[in-house]
Amino acid sequence: MVGRPKKEVRKARGNAFRIYKLNDGTEWTVPSATKAINKRWKVDATPHMVRARLNKSDKPEVIFAKPSQTKPRTILTTKEEDIARQMMNLALKNI
Repeated sequence: MVGRPKKEVRKARGNAFRIYKLNDGTEWTVPSATKAINKRWKVDATPHMVRARLNKSDKPEVIFAKPSQTKPRTILTTKEEDIARQMMNLALKNI
């Protein structure tokens, strides 16, 4: 057969879950792999991350590796110096 292997789907309460087979012979769905990662590493892994890992690789050590924590985006704060500079620039434009 040429191309991708046929998808295996499991019905669960009206939702269809794709079954991913790993090279060690185990079968995982996205929700079950997400629960396993969350339980193992005590983190809040998202189904999006787990689905991307399952699509990318079939190696268990890659899929169940510790998720990297990204830094949250910081909101730029305006300091008094910045406000004073903006006011000075506005005053100089109006002269």
